[in-house]
Amino acid sequence: MKIIRFVCAAAGAALALGLNGQALALPAMEVQVDVLMAQAGDLKQLLNLNNNQQILWRQTESKMRAILDDRRRRREKMQSDLKRGLDDPHTELRDMAKMYDAEAELSHQEDRQMRELFLTVNDALDDKQRQLVLHALNDQLLRVADRGAEPGKSDEPSHSRGMGRQRPGGGGAGGGGAGGGGPPQQ
Repeated sequence: MKIIRFVCAAAGAALALGLNGQALALPAMEVQVDVLMAQAGDLKQLLNLNNNQQILWRQTESKMRAILDDRRRRREKMQSDLKRGLDDPHTELRDMAKMYDAEAELSHQEDRQMRELFLTVNDALDDKQRQLVLHALNDQLLRVADRGAEPGKSDEPSHSRGMGRQRPGGGGAGGGGAGGGGPPQQ
């Protein structure tokens, strides 16, 4: 009986943790930083950056990649800790939820930091370049809305998504800095 209660509690906690992110999901919030980072090279090329802008772009990209690498390592450790905790019959689910909440808060702070980094790049752009960024971000938001604001739910493979123009190979062009920071890339 005690085991059944534990399994039910664990399943309930996992469901609550999983639904927490889904309840607040809006199309604009589904723009993924890693997707934008992958598309940023095309946007960089489209923007035709001057030397100073290129230096700022590279510095910003480097900082953002470091943040994302730290996040990935931290989440891998958390995943391992959560799995190990679920194997321990003495685990308190509240402690596990606190670990999840701490990660969510830290990720939120990192998202704000990355957004500010990209806004610094945006400030260094001229009016024509800013218009290109706005167009690219608008295109990305439309693509997110088209897939129903559900990550991974699309008829198109994610590598063919782009912002703005299409490349001859069928891949998209673009990048930008919405919802979690924009992705400058070389």
